[in-house]
Amino acid sequence: MIQDPIFGQFINFGLAALVGFALGLERDMAGSKNPHAGTRDFILITLIGAVSGYLSQYFQSPWIIVAGFMGALSFLLSGYWIDRKHDTGITTEVAMILTFFLGVLIIIGFKEMAIYIAIVILVILSQKKAIQSFTNKIQRFELQAAIKFLVITFIILPVFPNQPLSDYMKTTFGTVQTYDESSKKLSIQMDYIPSLQSGDVVILYNSSGEQLGPYTVETRKKKVVHGIFQKNVENKPVKGDVLEKNIDIIWLYNILKALNPYKIWLIVILVSFISLVGYVAVKILGPGAGIGLTGFVGGLASSTVTTVSFAKRSIESPAFNRNFAVAILLASAIMFPRLLLEIAIVNQEMLKNIALPIVIMGITGIILALYFSLKNNKENPENITSMQLENPFCLKSAITFGAIFSTILVLTRLATVYLGDQWLPVVSIVSGLVDVDAIAFSLSDAQKAGIISLDCAGLNLVIGAISNTLVKLFYVFTLGDRRLFRQLAISFIIVCLSGIISVAFYYD
Repeated sequence: MIQDPIFGQFINFGLAALVGFALGLERDMAGSKNPHAGTRDFILITLIGAVSGYLSQYFQSPWIIVAGFMGALSFLLSGYWIDRKHDTGITTEVAMILTFFLGVLIIIGFKEMAIYIAIVILVILSQKKAIQSFTNKIQRFELQAAIKFLVITFIILPVFPNQPLSDYMKTTFGTVQTYDESSKKLSIQMDYIPSLQSGDVVILYNSSGEQLGPYTVETRKKKVVHGIFQKNVENKPVKGDVLEKNIDIIWLYNILKALNPYKIWLIVILVSFISLVGYVAVKILGPGAGIGLTGFVGGLASSTVTTVSFAKRSIESPAFNRNFAVAILLASAIMFPRLLLEIAIVNQEMLKNIALPIVIMGITGIILALYFSLKNNKENPENITSMQLENPFCLKSAITFGAIFSTILVLTRLATVYLGDQWLPVVSIVSGLVDVDAIAFSLSDAQKAGIISLDCAGLNLVIGAISNTLVKLFYVFTLGDRRLFRQLAISFIIVCLSGIISVAFYYD
């Protein structure tokens, strides 16, 4: 039974009538010729929906809504049949069907959703000319590009596993013989005679691939290994369980550990998305404003991905290399204040230590971007409206970047594992090739933990930023037009030199 006060129901019916009035008024003002779908008809259809929703709650039967809808639908179909000789479309009829369900939604308690949908309907109905103009301007290859992007985002991406490939490269370790939960002593019957020594640590997994934790070997007698299971977990080892461990080929394990298919493909999608954003911005705002705005906004998300996107564009439209150079320089320059913001959130002390060199590099990049922008407008004013992009989405080049990115991920992993903290500058350089944000947070954590000094953390962050700047130049060289590379080479070197000089005078 309905528990709401009668006044609240009056308010709901009034709101339903108001929604029907707004939609009907729009149809009348738009010049709708349908004599069976005026403003009053819209109000009545919405009230039929509201009454159906009210009675369905009162009698606790959803079939009343179905009956009300069938009655309203028969009315609409009869009117459409009478005027079938006039080709007026069915937009008004579809809008009336929606108003019926809006009335139902309001009564059953989804007023906010009904109002939101009504506003969307009003926008769609009132923007007929704008929508038609937009659809007329869209070319088939642009629609195909959008479809491809949707496919790689919503169909292909969910298929990829969101875990390192090393998780799939495990071998059977043995079968649980005994496990004492109080002492954490675990005995394992091996399928082979293991080459394990006392003190060796093995990460164990169950047969479902779930990580159980580290297992420290104490003694071994033939095929039976005794040791301590160090981690408290819900899925405890049980006698008879088959346990697994990572593959014994360490270098292969480290390579596979660096490769997460989901995250790599996500980078491919990000490259494609920024390409699409740049394409749309250029078409709406023109090459000068569109390219510059995309570079600025793209730099806030990922300066590396933005660089890759415009490097690919330079192959298609080399005449606009200077515009692309402005965008790439802007994206690269935005990286530096973004770094400062990230460090400001996690480590105020380190922020003061890195502020000067990072600010100098950022300002240098912005000045160079402004120089290219002013020079381009002065020398090539006719190019501002003549740019014609013909490829809003190129999956091949995005996958190429994904392959390069994966290679650098592997190199970073190997450098981190085999060089260690004593080679921190080398690790910073290699890590900066992939993601300067990651090395920034890593150095901040190490400094706060007392592992490295404040100056060491600041110096290596600047080294990582310089490395990240230079790797963008590498992407331009491998994926872009050679003339764009020549234009950016000097600029990027100047940015890096400004950082090196400031570091030389700033740190001990």
